[in-house]
Amino acid sequence: MGLATTLQTVSDHKKVMVDDTHYSLVSRWLSIYQSSPDWQQIHRKLSDDTMLNRQMMSLNMGEVSAKKMAGLVFNQKANISVSPHSDDDGSKPSSPDDYKAAENEFVQQVLNDNHFFNNFERYLEYMFGTGGIVIRLYTDRGKVKIRFATADAFYPISADANGVSECVIASTFISNNKHYTLLEWHEEDDTAYIVTNEIYQSIDDKGDDLGMKITDWSTLPDAFKNMSPTPTRYSKAVYSQPTFIYLKPNLANNLEINSPLGLPIYANAIDTLKQLDQAYDLLWQEFYMGRRRIIAPDNQLMRTVDPQTGKAKTYVDFQEGVYETYDTTMSGGDGESVKPTDITLPLRNESIVSGINDLLHFYSSQVGFSSDAFTFDSKTGMVTATAVVSENSDTYQTKNSHETLIEDAIKHMCQSIVELAKNDPAVKYSGQTDIDVSVNFDDSIAKDRDENLKFFMTANGNRPVMTQLEAIKRANNLTDVEAQQWLADIQAEQANAEGDIDDVVGNGNKDGEDNA
Repeated sequence: MGLATTLQTVSDHKKVMVDDTHYSLVSRWLSIYQSSPDWQQIHRKLSDDTMLNRQMMSLNMGEVSAKKMAGLVFNQKANISVSPHSDDDGSKPSSPDDYKAAENEFVQQVLNDNHFFNNFERYLEYMFGTGGIVIRLYTDRGKVKIRFATADAFYPISADANGVSECVIASTFISNNKHYTLLEWHEEDDTAYIVTNEIYQSIDDKGDDLGMKITDWSTLPDAFKNMSPTPTRYSKAVYSQPTFIYLKPNLANNLEINSPLGLPIYANAIDTLKQLDQAYDLLWQEFYMGRRRIIAPDNQLMRTVDPQTGKAKTYVDFQEGVYETYDTTMSGGDGESVKPTDITLPLRNESIVSGINDLLHFYSSQVGFSSDAFTFDSKTGMVTATAVVSENSDTYQTKNSHETLIEDAIKHMCQSIVELAKNDPAVKYSGQTDIDVSVNFDDSIAKDRDENLKFFMTANGNRPVMTQLEAIKRANNLTDVEAQQWLADIQAEQANAEGDIDDVVGNGNKDGEDNA
């Protein structure tokens, strides 16, 4: 709806710092992610002056690569832990008590209540596909809430070295066939972070305009009953940061150098995406055009009478899709002695599949994966993603690069959670706001453990590279104390098993002696 331009004219607030040019790019990136870019619509005039209108077949590599990257950087096995801030140097062993801290238990409860681990991986896919997401935190009826918004709903107002510091978040609603837009203004002054809600009702029945600002909130539908037009102030004396976090892929924005907003991972590979769709569509066309064809003289085929003109004409049973006719009189023959001829062309599917794989290798490198990350399987017709087998691979390095910003965003989110809880009397929270946050990304899906073990064993002269205690700790993401308990249990089981066997063997010998 051209919202960026509209927001620049709102006199009650600061002006947004981007124009609609960026959001036209976001719209295009979103269409690619949704597998509906403009190049997939084919409109071609045929020789008989009719129009061919169809949608191109698509590999949808924009969505495939975004999903793959999101799954690599964050998944259900990732671990987020919170503890009271400590000034030690990190050499103190962890213990089970760390997980029982009020700060950690509260944050874990908030994450579970908001289904964070499920939602975050999904929104990371949107982030890699459209250039960014925003995490919004607030309290509602004694609970800390986590809400997400996509790149097309986020409008920056100001930015500093730490990223976007003020913004507008737009949300649309439909109630009783009326279109509403909620604008959530996040601003700041010298003493507080300020959040102001404004609601507009569209004048256009399709909701294509922002419309008029609602001044009487009592007329609004129930969807807005828990909101207030009164600005909410978050004092900087107790809040260390705004209650939103803008997160983007760790890529330089080479399309808009001065923009604080991000790019999707395929922003500079759109031409390759187009070529991939064209090649895949060509493969489909190859099978379609490669069906059997037989040409025959028209006087050898069935005839019928056109009821409108009364003239006889030949026709082909197009259910079979085999025969094509031609007029033999054009070559001076009568067609009686001419036999039907098979003109079926050989398929070129192998060369097309080879071309698709070449494009996939090029595309993989463009978006930060290793060149062999994606492969098109001609047997299943699907794109498969190979595993990362080396810490030196491009995929693994790109994954770690994105995790840097994601880890920072998660730490800021946890900080906002405890600050919101501490300063809202309706929220039951007994911990402190000075916390340390640890984020452990699960690398098991990105590493080949056998390859890593082989490397370290070879480097260590084929001798053990770690103690059994350390192996148990790393393999199961345990603390030092928990790993020690596991090792003690394993050793106890082994001792009991060995004792049982000795007893059985010993009793057998005695029985034999007694019987003798």
